Amino acid sequence: MSDKEKKQNGQAGGVNSQKPEKKMTKYDLKMQRRREEELRQQKRSRYSTIAGVVILLIIVGVLGWKFYEGYQDKHGAYVTVGEHEVQRSEYEYYFYSGINSMYSYYGTYLSYMGLDLSKPLDEQAYMESMTWKDYFDQQAIGQLKQVYALTDAAAEAGFEYDASEDVNSFVESIETGAANADKSVSDYVKASYGTLATLDNVKSYVEKSSIASAYYESIEDATEITGEEVENYYDENKDNYDSVDYLACKIEADMPEEETEAAETETAAETGTSGETETAGETETAAETETVAETETMSEEEKAAQEAEQKAAEEAAMAEAKTKADKMLKQISDESSFEELYSEYATDASVESRKTNVKKSSVSPSAVAEWLFDSARQAGDTEVIEDTAGDAYYVVYFMDRYLDHTKTVDVRHILISSAAETTEDMTEEEKATAEENAKAEAKQKAEDIYSEWKDGEATEDSFAALAEANSEDTGSSADGGLYEAVTKGQMVAAFNDWIFDDARKPGDTEIVETDYGYHVMYFVGDNAEEWYTKIESTLLSNKMQEYMTNLTDSLEVVDKRGNIDYLHVSETESETTTGTAADTTAETAGETAGETETAGETETTAETEK
Repeated sequence: MSDKEKKQNGQAGGVNSQKPEKKMTKYDLKMQRRREEELRQQKRSRYSTIAGVVILLIIVGVLGWKFYEGYQDKHGAYVTVGEHEVQRSEYEYYFYSGINSMYSYYGTYLSYMGLDLSKPLDEQAYMESMTWKDYFDQQAIGQLKQVYALTDAAAEAGFEYDASEDVNSFVESIETGAANADKSVSDYVKASYGTLATLDNVKSYVEKSSIASAYYESIEDATEITGEEVENYYDENKDNYDSVDYLACKIEADMPEEETEAAETETAAETGTSGETETAGETETAAETETVAETETMSEEEKAAQEAEQKAAEEAAMAEAKTKADKMLKQISDESSFEELYSEYATDASVESRKTNVKKSSVSPSAVAEWLFDSARQAGDTEVIEDTAGDAYYVVYFMDRYLDHTKTVDVRHILISSAAETTEDMTEEEKATAEENAKAEAKQKAEDIYSEWKDGEATEDSFAALAEANSEDTGSSADGGLYEAVTKGQMVAAFNDWIFDDARKPGDTEIVETDYGYHVMYFVGDNAEEWYTKIESTLLSNKMQEYMTNLTDSLEVVDKRGNIDYLHVSETESETTTGTAADTTAETAGETAGETETAGETETTAETEK
């Protein structure tokens, strides 16, 4: 077939035409392998890019979560109280306030309570099912519930209160504390209330607490206690308010010494007369060791016999004391005969036999108190009463039971402190001079104020104005130096003796010196009887406690992030633990100010917990 024919049949350059295969040279193979490698590199590059993006997203996610957690820790809800989200800084304010308050009250005695502020609180047991951290957590939660419950109620009632003065006082105390501790205000606040605390946010917490406290006081002031309520309460609780007059003679049993005590006494006596150089401590230890060794080698029968012998000796001693008491009892016919017999029978005749105006809680032992306050008791009744704990018998003569009608009093005063400012580097002579000068200055100032009052209107109102302007007693200055319903023994001795002088009458004034300084006094007059005011106070406290319970019961505390362990303990276990820091929030604002004054002393609390 010719070429022309092939073309016409479509075989030349057509679709079915085939070219001879080209032979692959070494160069061609090299280039092919290079192209294949480039394709593999491009593929790996795409995979690496995708993996890098995924890793980057993971890193961004982790960092974002950490940032979110950090932000939440500082600004998110640490706990939720009702509808209120409480940030960690606010929670720690109440947490460390509880610690500061306890330290200011107990100070170095905290160690006796098993609390060491230099160690983690969650590693120290407060009780079997509760750590010290749990305890302060519970206090903080209790305070938060009360504050938020009260501020919610205040807002609902349209109650308004200007807390600026409270906040300013707080700031002043913080600045003073920081200066005394040689810290900046910022560092001092953090040391006292936690790492997230700032002066601004703590001021807002003080303001909120002050509003809560003011609203609580307004409810308390509006709560009425009627005379009928007081009388009914007295009738149901007479034993707590009545007083008794009686005579008592204590006759102690001459109890035998324990075997170990006798051995130690004998050894000590021998040591005191010997010429040996052995120390007393070493001798006592040796005696104890020898006694223990002897006891350990005794058979059970010998131990039982020794215990029985000891018990028999003790019973004999008590029987002898009882015989003596019974003998005295038979000779008593009246008060005079009791007092004549007293010196003969009393173990310690220097102790006064006559007891007057004694409350049940003050009578000891309790068996004597129960006998005295028995409703069947009549004047002239006598009895011999055993005191097993004290190894003694009491011969008791009942004289009278009655309700003490002593009145309380109202008084105003202006305190001028005589405390001197001293430093550790001062000598004793310099300190004494400083104290003497401070005392003289205080006396002169008190006299000047007293003269100013007498030269002026010389009224109770003018005295109150001077007290507000000059008194250094923060507990009464805001009320014009007024203390109401003061009971006997409530004030320091000289103050107490002046206001309860039988000759005292309304309007009396004088300057009285106490350990606190000089008091310019103004006697206002008598108030209600002491028993009445005590019951009135108890009933008011009960009503306010009931009010707070009802107010906070529905306020749920939620700890979604698991910050507070004790909240997750079962209800049964929770009920066995102690209550919150206080039954009411009446003192919240006042305690806040007081805590900041001692925060310098307790700066280790927040710092330790960091």
